[in-house]
Amino acid sequence: MTRLVMSYEGSDLPTHELADDFVFIGRDPSNHIVVDHPTVSGQHALLLRVGGSCSLKDLDSTNGTQVNSVVVTDAELADGDKIRFDGVTAVFAGHGCKWRSKRAIRKFWTSISI
Repeated sequence: MTRLVMSYEGSDLPTHELADDFVFIGRDPSNHIVVDHPTVSGQHALLLRVGGSCSLKDLDSTNGTQVNSVVVTDAELADGDKIRFDGVTAVFAGHGCKWRSKRAIRKFWTSISI
């Protein structure tokens, strides 16, 4: 099962099983994963599973999103990647995700409108 293991300043937060193909992350209660932290935007990021691929898209958040210490707007995810939503960190446990080419993921991102 694919999941996000969340933490803030060394304190563990809930682990989230990622069963859906679209998972919205942010401070607003309408998100699938609600991160109640002032540095996290209302609609911060989107995790997406297409087939066996998993990727992350920053939704123009105020403080940005990092994957393995690199600021990203969209990125393919691999098991063990560290995702930072400004002050909150998550580790992506992507068991069962197979990775597609970056070109296929970019094509998908440009075909949807959020």
